[in-house]
Amino acid sequence: MRLPLILILALSVLLTACRKEESDNLPTDTSIYQDYKVIFDKPENRTRAFATFRKSNSWGTRLQLTGGASITFNGNVHSTYTELDNYFYRWSTTGLVDVEFRFTRSDGAWFVNSISRNDTNDVAVPANIVLSRTNGGLATWIGQPLVQGECMEVWLRQNGSNSSKTTLDVAGTSAIFIPATVLSGLDIGTADIYFNRSLTVALNEGDHNAGGRRIIEVEARGTVTIE
Repeated sequence: MRLPLILILALSVLLTACRKEESDNLPTDTSIYQDYKVIFDKPENRTRAFATFRKSNSWGTRLQLTGGASITFNGNVHSTYTELDNYFYRWSTTGLVDVEFRFTRSDGAWFVNSISRNDTNDVAVPANIVLSRTNGGLATWIGQPLVQGECMEVWLRQNGSNSSKTTLDVAGTSAIFIPATVLSGLDIGTADIYFNRSLTVALNEGDHNAGGRRIIEVEARGTVTIE
């Protein structure tokens, strides 16, 4: 039986995304793409940090650091390693703290990148948001309007389940409309609402021309009324 072309392409993309390579198998002149993310998790009062590495560029095979290569978070080794999504290396700590990543290649070269609370704008949830299951509603936030390159993601949680997410990336806006299709499955009453403010910036120190990125996220939680 012949598979449809679109299915073949989808399987090819999936297999490519799941591939990994050990970093000490790379030719010595191969540059490494660095991808870092920090979530300042205000509801849980935690800082969560993530790192992953790719061969040559953002499209390259993901790398498992071997042969003396390593990543540290504020001088600590990773607390979790997983291959289930983009970020292999993960670390967390209590409190909202700045994070310094130190990546060391197998050949001994090293690069330092950092993400701090001052690298992004804060977000908080006001106390008077009312949303309609029939008509949707406007959810404002406390904090500066979005700037160029920022993204706001909003979702609700009620009875242990999360709604789908609504995303906004228009500079100058300070509220996001949540459509009725997101709210129609919720019960009348109250729900938790989450705001995630995200900004992607360039590296402090890159490995030659491989490039990389730093993603800074601030997450806040509040309560809304569902009518």
